[in-house]
Amino acid sequence: MASLCRKPKLLSSLQGILKIVNITSHTQRHERNLEKIRALLVDPTSQILHGETIWNLGIIDNIDFKETTFGYGNIFDAIRGNSHATLRMLFQYQLPELPEILEVQEIIHNQQQLFGQNSFSQKTFHTFNLVFEKLLAFSENFTYQSDFDESDIRNQIMTYFKVGCNFSPPNVIILNAGDPPSSDSAVHKCLKMYENEISIGNNDYINVVADEAIFRRGISFCKTNNKIKMILGQWHTSKDIMSTLITIFSGYGIFNMAGILGVRFLDKLEKGVDFRATSKVLELIWVAVGLAIHLYAKKKEQSLNDILEENKLIKIWYLYFQWASYWRAHWFGIRWGIFDLQHESLKAFSPLFPIAGKSNYVRSVTHHIYCIENNSRLRAMLRVVPSVNLTNPGHFFAYDEALEIFGVKFVKQNVTRIPTDSEELKLKIKATQLEKERTDMLICDYIGDYVQSSKPHNIQSRKEKIWELVHQLINAFESENPLKNPIFELCNNLNNKGIDQLVAAYEIENYTTVGRRARNITRITLADIAKMKKERKIEEREEKEKAKKSGRGRGRGRGKGKGRRRERGRGSGDEEATT
Repeated sequence: MASLCRKPKLLSSLQGILKIVNITSHTQRHERNLEKIRALLVDPTSQILHGETIWNLGIIDNIDFKETTFGYGNIFDAIRGNSHATLRMLFQYQLPELPEILEVQEIIHNQQQLFGQNSFSQKTFHTFNLVFEKLLAFSENFTYQSDFDESDIRNQIMTYFKVGCNFSPPNVIILNAGDPPSSDSAVHKCLKMYENEISIGNNDYINVVADEAIFRRGISFCKTNNKIKMILGQWHTSKDIMSTLITIFSGYGIFNMAGILGVRFLDKLEKGVDFRATSKVLELIWVAVGLAIHLYAKKKEQSLNDILEENKLIKIWYLYFQWASYWRAHWFGIRWGIFDLQHESLKAFSPLFPIAGKSNYVRSVTHHIYCIENNSRLRAMLRVVPSVNLTNPGHFFAYDEALEIFGVKFVKQNVTRIPTDSEELKLKIKATQLEKERTDMLICDYIGDYVQSSKPHNIQSRKEKIWELVHQLINAFESENPLKNPIFELCNNLNNKGIDQLVAAYEIENYTTVGRRARNITRITLADIAKMKKERKIEEREEKEKAKKSGRGRGRGRGKGKGRRRERGRGSGDEEATT
C-alpha cells in the first residue's frame, strides 16, 4: 500500500483495492459524476461578505492548462492540447470608516509631478546613496568595509521606511470563470460579471486589478461603465520595468556584467523568462555599479556631479544606478506595503518605457497613473492596503502576483482531468475552492493542518562575485581605453552618439497615437553579439592567414640557403664515401 501511494500512475489500482475492502463505497466513475453534481450546485457568491466598510477588489488573469500527454499518432506532427479561461477572484478587506480615512489621507497627500522625477523619488534616491556610503564606512586612508552584500543593503534601506498595510488577510473567493481574454468582448463580459455578482450602490464601484493586456482591453469598458475601475497590476509592471532596463543597456555591457556574475543562460535573462532570476541579476548589477561609483568618487576625492562631467562612461552607468533605483524602490513598495514608495517610483520610471519601445505599457501606465492621481478615494484605499498579505507578517505581494502564485497555482493543483470543453473547464474552476475545503476537513481531522508558508530559503551569497565586478568596473573607469576591458567588449553603443542618445533619452514628451514611436537607443541583442564575435573570429583568422603568407614570402631566400646546405651535405657525404 505504501508503494502504491508513491506511484501516481497506479492510484487507480489503489482506489480499486480500497473499494474491494469497502473503504470507499463507489467507483471512480461514480465519484466523477458526484463531483460534477457538486460543481453544478456550488454558488461562489454565497461566500461574499457585505458591509459598508468592506472594500471589494477584483483580480482577473488568464489561466491555461496543457494536456499531460500527446494524442496517438506521430508526436512530431502534433502539439499538446491546451485550454484557456479567465480566472476571476475577489479580495474583501475589512477597513475602518472610509470618511475618516479619506479626510486624513487628503491632508497627508502632496501633489507631485505626474510623470518623471519628483521630490519623493529624489529623496528616495538620496536615501539609497546614504545607505551605500554608510555600509562602505570610508576612513581617512581610503579603507572601506566590504563584508556585506545585497541583502545587507536591502535590510539597511528598510530601516528608513515604515512597513504599512497592518491588516488581517482578506476574504478570498474564486468566482465563476470567464472566456479566454483574447478579445475585448470577452474581457468586457468578465468585468460585467463583477457588477452582477456584487451589490454595488448607485455612487459606488469596484476596482479590478489586471495585467497590461487585460487592462488595456478594459479601458474602453470603464469609459462607458462607471461601476468598474481598472488598476494596473504592479507585479507585471515590475517585470516589464526589468525588461526595459535590459533593453536600454543592452548595448552598453549589461550582458558582460551578468556573465561576470555567473549567469550562464543569457538568452533567458534577455527575455526575462524567470522573474526571480532576472530580478536577482539586475539587483546584483545595481549593487555593484553603485559601489563602484561611490568608491571611484571617494578615490578621486570629488563629488558625483564633478565625476559625471569628466567621465562619460561613469555617466552611463550612473544613469543605470539611478533608473534601477526607481525600479528597486517600486519593488520595495510592493514588498513592504508602502503605496507612496511604489507609486512615486513608477511615476519617476514612466518616461523610460517609450525609450525601449514599450508602446503598450506607455499607454497603460499613463492611464493608470492618471486615474490614481484624479481619484482621491482610490488613493486613500491604496495607501491603506497597497499590497496583499496572505502568508508571513511583513511580507506582501502585489495583487496580480498573489493571483499568479496562489490563485493560478491553487487551481492547477486541484483541478483533475483537465477537460477540453470550455464550459466544463469553467465549471471545474468554479468548484475548485469547495472541493479543496472538503478534502481539508478530512486532512485536518486526522493528520492536522500543515498548510503554511515555507520558511525563508537559504540563498547562496554572491558577495565574491559582486566585489569582483566592482573592482573590474573601477579598473574600467580608470582606464584610458575602457573598450579593451572585458566588461565593455563588443559594446557598439559606447561611442559619442550612443552616449548622447542615452543621456538625452529621459525626457517627457506628448504621447503619439499615430504610428509606432522609434526607440531613443539602439538595442543590441545576444544574436547581434554572437554575430559580432563570429565576424571578429573571421577577421582574426584572415589576419593570421595574411601574416602567414607574408612570412612565407620573406623566408624564400633562407629556404634556398637551407637547400644549398643540404647540397653541401650531400657532397661531403659523397667525399667520405669515396675515401
